[in-house]
Amino acid sequence: MKSLAIPLLAFALSVSLSAQSAEVDTSADASVDAPETPAEIPTEVSLPPYEVGDLVTQQGYYVERGEDLPKINFRIVENKLHLYWIDENGLIAELEQASAIVRFTGSVRGRSFHSLSTLASGVGLGSPAIIVPPHLYNVVLVFPAPEGEEAVTHTFRYTPSMDVAVDPTVVSQ
Repeated sequence: MKSLAIPLLAFALSVSLSAQSAEVDTSADASVDAPETPAEIPTEVSLPPYEVGDLVTQQGYYVERGEDLPKINFRIVENKLHLYWIDENGLIAELEQASAIVRFTGSVRGRSFHSLSTLASGVGLGSPAIIVPPHLYNVVLVFPAPEGEEAVTHTFRYTPSMDVAVDPTVVSQ
C-alpha cells in the first residue's frame, strides 16, 4: 500500500501545480489582452455641444495628418466656423490647439480673416462671426506655433457640398 500512496501523492501534487500554472497563464493573458479590447463606439450621432468620445456627423473638410494623429475637421455649421479633432473611429478627440487662424482667399463675400478660439464645450475651436453663403472658399488654416518654431499651415478648397451632414451610422445604397 505504501508503494501505491507515494505515486498517487506525486500525481495529485503535479495536477495541483499544473492547475495553478494554468490560472497564472490565463490571468497574464487577460492583462495582455485588456489594452487591445476596442473602445465602445457610440451607435447614435451626438448633437452639439460635443464632448470627447461623441460620434459626430461626417461634414466639412478633413485634414489627414498621418496614421497616429487625429484628423482635423473644418466645418461650417449654421454659418459659423467649427474645428474639431476626430479620431480613427469618427469620434471627437481631445483638443490639440487653443487657437487657430482662418483666412479665405479668392473672391470672398464678408470677412476674409477669422480667429478661432476654444468653444464653450472645450472640445473644439470656433468663431462667432457669420460666414456668408454660398460656402465656396479657398481656405488657409494656420495653427500658431510657440516662439522659435514655425506655424503649421493647411490649405484646401471648401465647397457648399461639404456643408451637408452625413450620418455615419446610416449605410448608403
